[in-house]
Amino acid sequence: MNSSTLAKVHKFGKVGKVIITIFLVISILATAALCAATVFVAKLPEDAVTVKVTNNAEFRVNEKNFPLFWDIVSDNFSYSSDTDPGEILENGEIMPPENQEFEAELDLLRNNYYKAIIHTDGGTKVVEAQSSPSEYRSGEFLKLIVSMTLLLVSIVVMLFLLRRMFAVLAVCDSPFCEDFVKEMSAFGYSLLPVALFDTIGETLSESFLSAGRSIDIRIQGGVLIAFAVTMFLVMVFRYGVQLQKESDETL
Repeated sequence: MNSSTLAKVHKFGKVGKVIITIFLVISILATAALCAATVFVAKLPEDAVTVKVTNNAEFRVNEKNFPLFWDIVSDNFSYSSDTDPGEILENGEIMPPENQEFEAELDLLRNNYYKAIIHTDGGTKVVEAQSSPSEYRSGEFLKLIVSMTLLLVSIVVMLFLLRRMFAVLAVCDSPFCEDFVKEMSAFGYSLLPVALFDTIGETLSESFLSAGRSIDIRIQGGVLIAFAVTMFLVMVFRYGVQLQKESDETL
């Protein structure tokens, strides 16, 4: 490798090392702050803070199409009334009463509602639905804050290994050397804990304040793709190291 190209490699390594060092310091400070917050929350009584959340929604459906809408979204409903059920038959189907709160199972757009009231507004049927209230205590929040702390710790480790990779690049005689490949490989594997704790944190965050909503595991595909790309580059550079050795032996 000629001196001009090697100088550019060294410069890239030095600049990268400085930038990653800045991010590393910020991450360490954030981790320390979150650790302190974790200790504080852990010392609180289980029910020091209680939060109840209820989701509300309003559906407006053309009166002509309402029977079809109701047939799709409702599994069953119940109500208490002096009205004979036969009096609310429409085309042979029992429809919910208007202006009266009733219990129902309404599943729509991944949301579940258990209580509703229906009224007519012009030629439109209006359904005001409410989810079952979800209750959250400060003790449950501890799981989320611990997972976020572990995520920050894994990011600190990842940045530390990335900094070492740039440090090797700043002084190496060639990027195709064993030390650089070793550091790149360690950085690649450090992405796996980041993906794991990020997935756990995102999933727990989604579950909070989500009354009536179905929750999916939030897999961090972007981090996993970065891991796959990094490991592919490790194989490429390892092959380059082998070619470099063969070239040096030939010379």
